[in-house]
Amino acid sequence: MGRTMARAAAAVLATAFLAAAVSLAWWAAADRIAAAMGLGPADGVVLVERCYDAYDSEGDNDGTDCAGRFTPAGAPPAQARPILVRGATDKHPAGARLTVRLVGGVAYEPSSSPAVKAGIVAAVILALGAAPAGWLLVGAWRGRAPDGGALVVSLFVGLGAVAVLGIAVGLVAGLVELVL
Repeated sequence: MGRTMARAAAAVLATAFLAAAVSLAWWAAADRIAAAMGLGPADGVVLVERCYDAYDSEGDNDGTDCAGRFTPAGAPPAQARPILVRGATDKHPAGARLTVRLVGGVAYEPSSSPAVKAGIVAAVILALGAAPAGWLLVGAWRGRAPDGGALVVSLFVGLGAVAVLGIAVGLVAGLVELVL
């Protein structure tokens, strides 16, 4: 009875880890990925005022952002408001009109760069949730507590896989964007 209860507890805890990881990844990235991929109806149009190179907190180039005025779909131009377009596909000239989707007050035009970045964030979250879940399930399957070193190794392997796949997806997305 004790071994069965331990296995059941490990399975429940593993399921909780996976459910939490999936929920957190969905919350953190799903809207941004969908907006950056251009899925769903457009929320409106941005009239570009200027575009510029964006930099992250460490001073590294983070792509192109554009500032402009957003007009919701079907609304008159008088309802336009200032907005930022993250991860623009190009340094658009002033006056360009971009069809965008909104997420949290930020506009996204269809572009692979923000989609890949958000996908990597989601993959890291999933790897960090799947490693302890797998570690718990292996222990439950074997009927004894697994070695803690196996958890550390599985975390590093999962994060390494995310890094390699992130680079590969980024390269493929960049090539597809160049071709199209």
